[in-house]
Amino acid sequence: MAAGERKTPEYDFEEFRRACEDKNNVFLFPAAEKKADDFFNLRTKTQVLEFIINNGLGNLKFLNKKDWKKNPDPSNPIKIDAYEFRSAFKLGYIAFMHNPKTRKWSIKSFKPSKNANQTMMHALQKAGLLASGER
Repeated sequence: MAAGERKTPEYDFEEFRRACEDKNNVFLFPAAEKKADDFFNLRTKTQVLEFIINNGLGNLKFLNKKDWKKNPDPSNPIKIDAYEFRSAFKLGYIAFMHNPKTRKWSIKSFKPSKNANQTMMHALQKAGLLASGER
């Protein structure tokens, strides 16, 4: 990877967001779907995609891009873009990719960011400003 390459997204985020308008264009990894439900109360793929379409990924910040290590087809190299976002009191992480052969998008991760301030979340829950099941 060339110097500085990690700081430039592989994909146009708006193109990804528009692709989410057709649920057949996007595959949601099962682990990403479970974490979206557990941490963001987005229970279905449709809810996750609507959240993205409706600009639920506030304060979007590009983190990096990297090669998809578990790519089952090494002859078709695929990059993954990762972003942090804010939704209410939650700091989230989304990672997605595009397969040029199938022309489909995949959401690999949709979870709390490792940079989330858990102390603040617990204080907001204790103060009654955030429901105990919310994160």
